[in-house]
Amino acid sequence: MTGELRTVVSSAQPPDSIMEREDTDPWYRQFWPWFIIALPASAVVAGLYTFWIAMQTTDSLVVRSDDGMNVVTERNLAAEQEAIRLGLSAVLEVNSDTGAVVVTMSSLPNINLSTSLQLRMRHPTMASRDAVIELLQAIPNSSGDPTWAGHFIKPPVGRHYATLSSGNNWRLSGEWSGQSHFRLDPTGRSSNGRH
Repeated sequence: MTGELRTVVSSAQPPDSIMEREDTDPWYRQFWPWFIIALPASAVVAGLYTFWIAMQTTDSLVVRSDDGMNVVTERNLAAEQEAIRLGLSAVLEVNSDTGAVVVTMSSLPNINLSTSLQLRMRHPTMASRDAVIELLQAIPNSSGDPTWAGHFIKPPVGRHYATLSSGNNWRLSGEWSGQSHFRLDPTGRSSNGRH
């Protein structure tokens, strides 16, 4: 009986030919170390790229003025109040192919308006896409309403905030999204050009 027990014990042990294989490849030839290194490395590369983008562009959403933000806001509000007092509104016709702009003004009777107006088109996020043109008084339209005309060298594309002003005297504003006719009011409400 003891002889049988010895055979069972000896058969339970693995033979010498079956041994565990030890991995002999160096660490840099393995997949998992590189995978673990790649995760934080990609975050560093993305952070450096984001920093580069931030340094290449300016923060054009902030209005800068030597007078300070409060003075600019008060000046704009006073100009809008003056436009309300004068009963001003304007309809702009913008030809996006040629860049031609015609402004038809309406106001209270016996109001003398400047012979030169400024139209400023501000892009919501990129100051490099802003455009400013001077509009000169032209022949009144068929209804007798005074008109001003000007021309964009490069017509604006996309959404812009439009401001029509006569120096710091009065100001009309609205939003333009590429339509050929739109209206400017002192309060900034714009429409498609219908009165």
